[in-house]
Amino acid sequence: MIAWLGSGDLVLVAAIVGFAACAQMVSGFGFALMAVPMMGLVIDLKTAVVVSTICGTASNTYQAIFDRRHRDDELVRVLLLASAAGMPLGFLVLKHVAVSTLQIAIGALVLVALVAVLRRAPGTKKLASSVDWIAGFLSGILATSTSTNGPPLVLLLRSRGLSPEVFRATINTVFSGVAVLSICLFAIGGRVTSEVLVGAVVAVPGLAVGMALGARLRGALPDKVFWRLVAVVLAATAVSSIASGLL
Repeated sequence: MIAWLGSGDLVLVAAIVGFAACAQMVSGFGFALMAVPMMGLVIDLKTAVVVSTICGTASNTYQAIFDRRHRDDELVRVLLLASAAGMPLGFLVLKHVAVSTLQIAIGALVLVALVAVLRRAPGTKKLASSVDWIAGFLSGILATSTSTNGPPLVLLLRSRGLSPEVFRATINTVFSGVAVLSICLFAIGGRVTSEVLVGAVVAVPGLAVGMALGARLRGALPDKVFWRLVAVVLAATAVSSIASGLL
C-alpha cells in the first residue's frame, strides 16, 4: 500500500518538481538540489532521491541535446567515467545510511552549492587533470546516495571559467548520462518501488510546466534577480533539511 497516495503530498511533489525544473532550465543545474530537500519534507527521503533522479533525467537530457553544440566533449568523457566509478559506492550509502544522516548531508551539500552560486567571479586558473577525476568520482557517489551530485561539478566547471553556454551544455550532458546509469542501479537494487513510480507519474505535469516556463524565462529574467530568488530557496531548504535530520 502506498502510504501517501491520495494525500496532498502528491500535489506538493508535482509543484516541487515543476519549480526545480524551471530553475534548472534557466541556470543549467539545481534540479536535485532543490527537489530532493523539499520533497524529503513531505515524502520518504530515499523515495525522493529516486523520484528526483527519474524526473531530472528529462530536464537534463533535453538541455543536453538542445545545447549540445556548446559542450566540452573531452571534459564530459572524463566526468562520466569518473562518476560511473563512484556510483556503486553511493548506492551502498543510500542502502545503509540512516535517513536523518542523509537529510543533514543533503542540507550541507545545498549550502555548499549556495556558496558556489553566490560566487561572482569564476576562476581561470589551470587545474590538474586529476581534479576532474576527483570531482567526477565524488559526483558519482552523491548521484546514487542523495541525487544531489551537482556541487562538485558546479565548483569544478565554474573554476575553469567556462562561458554560461558551455557550462550548461557540459554539466547537463554529464547529468543526463549519470541519471540514466543511476536509474539502472536503482532498478537492479530494488529502489524503483510503487511509491517511486507514483511520484514520478504524478510529477509529470509539474515537470512539463516547469520546463516550459523555464525555457521562456531563460533569456528574459535577469541573472541577478533569478539567483537571488534561487539563493533564498536554497538556503531555506538547506536549513529545513538539516533541522529535520537533527530533530
